[in-house]
Amino acid sequence: MKSAVYSSEGLEVEFPVFQDLQQLPAPLGTLLYTQFKRLPWVDRLSSLPLMAAVIDFDNTEMVWRKYDSITARELFKQFGCSERFYRQVFDPLLHVGLFAPPEQCSAAAALGILYYTSIAHQKDFDVVWCRGEVKETIFDPWKASLRSRGFRFMEGREVRDLVFDEGTSSISAVFCSSDELVYADAVVLAVGVSTVQELVKNSAALRSRDEFLKVLKLASIDVITAKLWLDKKVNIPNPSNACSATDESFGWTFFHLNALRDEYKDCPHTVLQADFVSTSRLLPSFLPSFPSK
Repeated sequence: MKSAVYSSEGLEVEFPVFQDLQQLPAPLGTLLYTQFKRLPWVDRLSSLPLMAAVIDFDNTEMVWRKYDSITARELFKQFGCSERFYRQVFDPLLHVGLFAPPEQCSAAAALGILYYTSIAHQKDFDVVWCRGEVKETIFDPWKASLRSRGFRFMEGREVRDLVFDEGTSSISAVFCSSDELVYADAVVLAVGVSTVQELVKNSAALRSRDEFLKVLKLASIDVITAKLWLDKKVNIPNPSNACSATDESFGWTFFHLNALRDEYKDCPHTVLQADFVSTSRLLPSFLPSFPSK
């Protein structure tokens, strides 16, 4: 689906469906097919030197160490990206793509995204949206398929601790809230940062190991999601949109659900969803009980 980028001044960029267009040598397709609405050519060309860093980023540990020591904002300055291109294009894209402002993002993480979308996989810049509820459309059928293969879901069991086997230097069992000990060949933590941090704090096996203690230094983000029903049909040019705040303190996206979700396709109203990222400064206004910094 088509997508767009908005700054505080209005519509800045529209992205076509790249896979429907002729594939050009990277990064020509991304540069030529992207429709810049107000950005002068001199600002667009200022982003070209950044391609040297994108090409240099070969995903090795040495390169990660090289670029992980500086922020994405510092990287753009070093390679001469104009302030206008940064403010109107890179800032909103990275804000919603990496869930943090470029001043806080690792340059390595930013280069990883740029490499994937502009060099390695031009057509993968396209946005794909699930046409129904993710749980009902993807996860429920997936779980049913796994169950048919003998997979067992142990629901309603909160993980309290992990058992570390000194002999194998690996996790050998999971201790659940039901006082049940589940032995395992391997354990994958598919949870958010806050949950992992609580587990590390409460686990004698994990809080004694340096690699898990480092998790406690990771920061989480605050997100506000709002869904709006407008009382009439409103023309929304693009279904998916990334935006930056007027003071660039947070990023946000808004989606035209009538164009994206089958359940709203024939709805007489316009249904929008807006997601606001890095909103700790806004949350006290929405939730008086939220601790203000």
